[in-house]
Amino acid sequence: MNQGMKRVLIVEAQIKKYRMPFYTRLRKELSNSGIELQVGYSDPSRAETTKQDNCELPADYGTKVRAYRLMRNRVVFQPLPIPALMADLVILDQANKLLLNHFLLPLSRCGLKRVAFWGHGKNEKEGRSRSSEWYRLRTLKWACWWFAYTRRTSQYLVEQGFPTAKITIVDNSIDTNEIREHVQAISMHDKFTLRRNLSIPASAVVAIYCGGLEETKRIPFLIHSAKRVHHKLPEFHLLVVGGGPERAAVESETRGLPWIHLMGPQFGVQKSKLLAISDVLMIPGAVGLAILDAFAAGLPLLSTRLTVHGPEMEYLQEGVNGLLSAADVDVYADMTLALLRNRDCLERLQRGARAAGSKYTIENMVANFKGGIESCLTQTRQFVTVGCG
Repeated sequence: MNQGMKRVLIVEAQIKKYRMPFYTRLRKELSNSGIELQVGYSDPSRAETTKQDNCELPADYGTKVRAYRLMRNRVVFQPLPIPALMADLVILDQANKLLLNHFLLPLSRCGLKRVAFWGHGKNEKEGRSRSSEWYRLRTLKWACWWFAYTRRTSQYLVEQGFPTAKITIVDNSIDTNEIREHVQAISMHDKFTLRRNLSIPASAVVAIYCGGLEETKRIPFLIHSAKRVHHKLPEFHLLVVGGGPERAAVESETRGLPWIHLMGPQFGVQKSKLLAISDVLMIPGAVGLAILDAFAAGLPLLSTRLTVHGPEMEYLQEGVNGLLSAADVDVYADMTLALLRNRDCLERLQRGARAAGSKYTIENMVANFKGGIESCLTQTRQFVTVGCG
């Protein structure tokens, strides 16, 4: 380590495969500006392991520690080494279950350490206790800086009293260029061959689902809607890409239905091939970064109006790059069916999706994040001397 370099530590509970390109690029860009990046992380929980979408970081910037998960993963302690925690800036996920946050945030509140948050800001998940939400809102302003996922996240933070000048909007993204390049490189012959291998006719309309097989994604809703679409449009096929705790239930529900294809977790070129033979992305449940998988491949998103979507749902423009319906199986199926039968409308939404895919890129996210880190490191610490409360 260069002793003259500033040091930044980002702490993650686990590392997802889609984050690897971001950290690789961010580390390089920060190094060019005299800033060293380290990322602390742990192995995933059992539930996260079933998704098969985690990875290891290179040892030169990844610091892996054992996570102690208590009370069925409601409390997580990651004992990162003291030298790593002595970084000039520590960036944390805003999650009450992460014990490390409760040690570092008071230091930030008192002006003794630069500690920033990176996340959604507003908690859309159901079932949180009032005391937990009170604490979450209380400590929201204890961070010295915020790396907000999206513009809407930033607006929420400002509404809670956090200073606009200390918020960086990162436009959370994945490597959309890689997906776009893979999709464009797949020839018509390759698409035809893949469809044939999956017993999908060349004339069939294909929807794809990408994401975890878990409760928040409303997989039973997806399957029941797909069945209604297929009943009225027999040439309809559905690709289900992903893994998770509901895998066995999905296998049972779709057994004997040759037009529903369970593909398991897919990444890189293999996932891009499946996106390339699809017409739309169907996610009736919580939508997150999968929206960018769709846009990079030129697929409109078909979803429902829910309060549990991730902040990335902000990227959807209804009627431009996707459609939303009420959270009702029949209504959602009818919306999907109407679109798949209207080729002109479908192609218009596909063009809108491609345009959105070129806007939200990992290059922009890295540039935004780097700029925020540099701004945060140059600010003067403000010490609180009374109560640190």
